[in-house]
Amino acid sequence: MRIETRLKRYNQEVRERLLTLLIASYIGAELVSNVTAGRLVALGPLVIPGALFLYALTFTLRDAIQVAGGLRVARDLTWGGLLANGLLACYSLLVLQLPAPQGFPTQPYQEVLHQGARTVIASLTAYGVSTYVDAWIFQRLGRRLIARILFSNGLGILIDTLLFITLAFAGTGAPLGALIVGQLVIKFLVSSLLIPLVYWVRQLLAQQGLRMEGL
Repeated sequence: MRIETRLKRYNQEVRERLLTLLIASYIGAELVSNVTAGRLVALGPLVIPGALFLYALTFTLRDAIQVAGGLRVARDLTWGGLLANGLLACYSLLVLQLPAPQGFPTQPYQEVLHQGARTVIASLTAYGVSTYVDAWIFQRLGRRLIARILFSNGLGILIDTLLFITLAFAGTGAPLGALIVGQLVIKFLVSSLLIPLVYWVRQLLAQQGLRMEGL
């Protein structure tokens, strides 16, 4: 009985450590994406934010977290991401308003950290709505994992892109259609690269005899 209790405790520790690593990676990816979003990258005729490649991976990373922790953890992750992104935006604004020492170059920091209020609102709104829908769809689809990943990611990416591009750029003269199509295609393709991670998480939990919360 004592051995069985220890085994259960060890298996639970495996889940908790796995969730800690996945959540830390997710929040880190969100923050790095926000900081690098202002650097545009040219891919042939497409011009996209430099953050797009890393940010696209967060959609599938959320699925891996939901498999390990379930819908409750996925919902908490949405709030955690909103708080982290909001803290980054607010603290960056505060730092930029503080006086700098004489001779200290502030322009590079202005270019990296400054985000207009409209961009911040668009980003947080798109993130909050898309992650909530993504988690809800992933939880309620059938048992086939690949279908759940592709469908929930596809819908989450669509909502995230439409909301952000519309709220951030409508009325500015920017080519909304081209921005939306380019980001949709690249986000979906890049997000698919992490699908093996979700299967690895499921296999690891199964090997430990743990119930997969998100399945």
